[in-house]
Amino acid sequence: MYLGAGMNPARLLLPLCLLVGCGNVGRELPATGYDLLVRVESDPNHPLAGARLLHGGRELGLSADDGRVAIHVAGSEGERLEVELVCPRGFRSPEIPLNVTLRHAAVGNERPEYVAACPPLTRKLVVAARLEHGVNLPIRYLGRELARSDNSGVAHLLLEGESDKTVELTVDTSEQPELRPKSPTARFRIGNTDDVVVLAQTFLTSHKPAIRTRRPSGPIRIH
Repeated sequence: MYLGAGMNPARLLLPLCLLVGCGNVGRELPATGYDLLVRVESDPNHPLAGARLLHGGRELGLSADDGRVAIHVAGSEGERLEVELVCPRGFRSPEIPLNVTLRHAAVGNERPEYVAACPPLTRKLVVAARLEHGVNLPIRYLGRELARSDNSGVAHLLLEGESDKTVELTVDTSEQPELRPKSPTARFRIGNTDDVVVLAQTFLTSHKPAIRTRRPSGPIRIH
């Protein structure tokens, strides 16, 4: 367009602004949504894949092998949203949703990151048995033999069960009835993390000393 001498460009721009609006001229348009990261872990520093994030019944994403899932949500600055975490099979989903706050990255392009937990439904308990004078003894749980001590009285076994469960192990001495105590038991609690415990027991023998007789060398006087 040719502008004649002395014509003010602003006078030509004014009708255009009235038609299409010039309120954002010279300013950046606001972002249409918010990006954030959620890191899902089974235990601290143990990423978990396959966890689903939902909001309002809509799936936002699925955690990858590194436990992270990037999501994009719409809303207003400072608004708080509840995100539901659905853990994969074998892991416990939290009863309380994850609360996230919608904010744009303040420094660089780093997105806000949140951490969510999917603890395992079961935990492992390793039992290291040290049985002094207890060679070749079976260790039983609910009547089933799980391990047997070697020639040095050592045995190892693995239990797996729900958290906060108490298990009772029995060192069965029925094959060696001379040992005392007789078939002692030990109780252990499966906690909220995998653990290693020691079962220590000392056995004594109840053999009675044999009575030795000695034949007299001389004549026996009978009264």
